[in-house]
Amino acid sequence: MVIRNLKGVTDFDPAVMNLRNRITDTLRRNFELYGFQPLDTAQLNYRDLLTYKYGESAEIVKEIYSLVDQGERDLGLRFDLTVPFCKYIALNRSLKLPFKRYEIGKVFRNGPVKAGRLREFVQCDVDVVGDGSRQIEVELLELAINCYLQLGITPEIEIGNRQLLVGLLTNLGVTANHDAIIGVLDKIKKVTPAETLAELGKYLPTATAQTLLQQVQLDLPTLAKLLPENTGVTAVQELWTELTALNLVKYCRFNPALARGLNVYTGTVWEVFDGNHRYTSSLGGGGRYDNIITNFINNGNAYPAVGMSFGLEPITALLADNQTNSNPTRLLIVPMNTTVVCHNLANQLRAAGIATMLWTAKPKVGKALEYAAATQIRFVTVIGDNEVNSSQIIVKDLVGNTITTFTLSDTKNLIKYLTTANR
Repeated sequence: MVIRNLKGVTDFDPAVMNLRNRITDTLRRNFELYGFQPLDTAQLNYRDLLTYKYGESAEIVKEIYSLVDQGERDLGLRFDLTVPFCKYIALNRSLKLPFKRYEIGKVFRNGPVKAGRLREFVQCDVDVVGDGSRQIEVELLELAINCYLQLGITPEIEIGNRQLLVGLLTNLGVTANHDAIIGVLDKIKKVTPAETLAELGKYLPTATAQTLLQQVQLDLPTLAKLLPENTGVTAVQELWTELTALNLVKYCRFNPALARGLNVYTGTVWEVFDGNHRYTSSLGGGGRYDNIITNFINNGNAYPAVGMSFGLEPITALLADNQTNSNPTRLLIVPMNTTVVCHNLANQLRAAGIATMLWTAKPKVGKALEYAAATQIRFVTVIGDNEVNSSQIIVKDLVGNTITTFTLSDTKNLIKYLTTANR
């Protein structure tokens, strides 16, 4: 037997998990600040449920991990969090709408593996069902901007609208193959203009393809004149007005060619990139998908929906290089036959939110200091009879190579020191 991981899956060591936890904690905190409620849906589903949104011919469906259980039922592992969310809404018709949910969970795709793209990975999604307003789209963009800024990332959000692209095609007299053509336009950043024209040539006359390629590079005012009654243009204009009023437009850029690939989107779409261009792949994205849940439930009612996903894998890859102290443990306490005193001190610090580790291995100070340095625990204190009798302890800062004395019976200053010292 060869001990190894499958291609496209990985084990994350503590240093990476500390970073990933910091990212998801930041996301979760902001999700809840904006009124989103936690949801956890099943990873294992009926396969026909998973394929509903796209159909068997879609590329994403080919990436489903399929299996048969002992009851000979066709099952599959979820490849995103949207389909299970649709299922949840369908099974819980009494939900008060609008319903705002967030979910952070593993999904599985048997597809190509590259940097920032695994076969087993975590998605961090927020979605709103039952709200067709422009304001909820603005709120999601504001939420995204706040999350990325708090993570130390200056976001650049590209915004487009699928109805705008349909309007351009209709205006050019194109009545067929809209999805295929929009799929080509969505990839123009990744290929040369000549390659784009060649792909468009499969569906359009050369002159029409050239005109279309020029039009998807126009600015919003010009497109508004070209398509004066287009709902997609109007939606982007309204969005831009509100983003400008909230001083958020500086993080946004209009990209008329953006479609996010999937034909499930019905209106505004967006993708998030690193504004400092340290990482080229998307860090997240979302958009409006008003028909998925509506068609899925099919009870005569409309279920407008909009949501976005934050890419934990690319965010982790981007932030990994800038990570300094990854260990959340702030202080290592080494007892020298003073276990009870050290337990009490550790618990006081923990109650104040200070991550504290008690050294319970053989009481060798050298080993403890070596351990703290190797695992990036910045502060260490050794407490023996002398410290207990004098009611004073010495805390060593392994990074600054300094020592500071505190009164053992008064932890207020110690807590303040451990909380405010540079991380």
